[in-house]
Amino acid sequence: MTQNEFAGKVALVTGAGAGIGRSIALEWSARGGVVIVTDIDPAAADSVAAEIGGSAHAMKLDVKDRQAIHDAVATSVQVAGGLDALFNVAGINIPRNIEEMAEDEWYAVLDTNLTSIYRTCKRALPEMRKRGGGAIVNIASVAGILAENRCGAYSASKGGVMLLTRNLAMDFAKDNIRVNAVCPGSTRTPRLEKYWQRSPTGKSEIAVLAPMRRSAEPEEIARPAIFLASSDASYITGASLVVDGGLSAGINVPTFERM
Repeated sequence: MTQNEFAGKVALVTGAGAGIGRSIALEWSARGGVVIVTDIDPAAADSVAAEIGGSAHAMKLDVKDRQAIHDAVATSVQVAGGLDALFNVAGINIPRNIEEMAEDEWYAVLDTNLTSIYRTCKRALPEMRKRGGGAIVNIASVAGILAENRCGAYSASKGGVMLLTRNLAMDFAKDNIRVNAVCPGSTRTPRLEKYWQRSPTGKSEIAVLAPMRRSAEPEEIARPAIFLASSDASYITGASLVVDGGLSAGINVPTFERM
């Protein structure tokens, strides 16, 4: 991947005001691309765009709002000439078991994490086709592979992201549009850091379960996402790249460590 890999190319990033989305926006622009920084928090989007400079454009985007998604893609075309890549990063979690979870909470998680990808892709695909192809990278989760307690809606949504990614890859390969997913494990984002504050150590309780014994930094998830959108991944589509420090590789049996 060259330093100017994305020169002349435009990416739209959802949830780009912080964490993984911010890092993806920074990585894309660092390689010469124009980035549309979107977030439900307009001040956060503005801050990231200002950090990037002239190759970035910021706008508020609630991914549950169909019209807002339409406007975001239209803005990409109007201010930057088209759309070459889409990074679906925006997501939420409401840790409750199914008995405790209110129905509107269930739908909020599914709508934000999964249905929003249907909405963004539906609007972005025609614009990518006009450019002769493109790349879509969806941020799923290791929780879509391994169930997490009290996270039924989240796990269901992220498992759905992985299968939707495969379906999109099958349906749009003929248009030279590649669709892949990244499945992060524990990552140091503002949302997860709020959870860590409730743990006895003040650190991630998931990270200690992984062989690497630490959480990822956001850029460690962003770089694989950027790779999947690059020419280096030109024959990769329908893949779910797990980036979890080895968490899903297997189970650690303490007995064997003592033998």
